[in-house]
Amino acid sequence: MILGLFVTVIILAVGMVENGSSPTMQVNESTTCEEFSRFARFNPYSVLDDEWMVFYYWGPSQSPMFVRFFIPTKKHIAYMRYEMDHHLVAPINWTARGVFMKERTNMTYYLEEVSDRGHYKLYELYRDIKENVVLTPVDVRFKQTSDTRYFAVMNCDEDVVYLFSRVAHVPKKNEIQEVASKFGYRGRGGRSYLYQGHHWMPIDEADEEDYEDALKGIY
Repeated sequence: MILGLFVTVIILAVGMVENGSSPTMQVNESTTCEEFSRFARFNPYSVLDDEWMVFYYWGPSQSPMFVRFFIPTKKHIAYMRYEMDHHLVAPINWTARGVFMKERTNMTYYLEEVSDRGHYKLYELYRDIKENVVLTPVDVRFKQTSDTRYFAVMNCDEDVVYLFSRVAHVPKKNEIQEVASKFGYRGRGGRSYLYQGHHWMPIDEADEEDYEDALKGIY
């Protein structure tokens, strides 16, 4: 239950959706957080009731991430406020629009909206929090395509970007690069999760050869 959890911080924010370049640029040409988030939009109510999966990301290798979103009740807000307020570096705007994001692992986060450009503060929820713990935020941004089929999350401090789709609508191999380019992020080291056998397998993008050739045989 989300109500029984306590919170640590990671701040998230969201950016804009536009046609961009291939995900295989030089590191020093990587998109900045400000560029990524310019003119951004994210509607949290459009992602409710579905399970979402990271199908592409720029960052360290990791297991696939699956998440769902829920609207917090007044009781949730009251409980978090009671438990968290004395641990925060900066106060939370408890009247701002917020949403819960929960992973399959039951790891749960509270997203506090900072602006309608997809800027959020994301708080990681824990069962226990020691008295001397201070919750320090990390800047991240959300970004959604106009058809609401996909959204991206960028951690601005770590320069990591995750692209999400509904589990039932993960792009096919010949669509992934096109979908990824819609978010306008330039960077090296992109990875795609494609289904192979009974496992989701991380497939590194092709930096020096054709993307389609690199993915032959995966589907």
